[in-house]
Amino acid sequence: MKNQFDENPRIQFGKQLKKYRILYKLSQLKLAEAIGTDNSYIAKVEEGKLNVGIDNLHKFAHFFDVKYYELANPYFPLPSGKVIPTSIRDLLERTKKYKADRPKQPRIKLSPFLDELLKSNFLKKPRTLAEITEKLSDKVIVPQSRIAVLLGKHPRNKLIRVIPGEEWGGRVNKFVLRLDEIPPTG
Repeated sequence: MKNQFDENPRIQFGKQLKKYRILYKLSQLKLAEAIGTDNSYIAKVEEGKLNVGIDNLHKFAHFFDVKYYELANPYFPLPSGKVIPTSIRDLLERTKKYKADRPKQPRIKLSPFLDELLKSNFLKKPRTLAEITEKLSDKVIVPQSRIAVLLGKHPRNKLIRVIPGEEWGGRVNKFVLRLDEIPPTG
């Protein structure tokens, strides 16, 4: 049986960091914002894929209001969670205030703009989501993920062919109209 000392220290620390994050009900994104990094860094640390330097270990520990050696020690008991550290309380209050102060935006229907784009010549050439988003930006500002979802749903998924990045030698997928399924104009 494998004991905890046999486990990779990066994996041990990642598990420990995740326990603290979950204890205080923080998303990876919120923790990343508080620490001054991005959520992919937090995800990689939690998965044990990155070596955390002493400076970052100190940042994490300071945020959770523990000593760096306590945070890194898998045998050190987690705080009860009843007393929330000041840094976390401040973060949660800022988030709540931002949500309350943010004006409600009307929901934008993306599909008419996307359908209009499908009827144009733009997607006769393979395009990335970034290119599609840029093309739509003068009419509507939406995250690329919403465009991807709509392109993947019926009836648009019958009109579009997705070219995986591996197929064309890139990192991201490209989208192109199926020539046999061009939508009628007008």
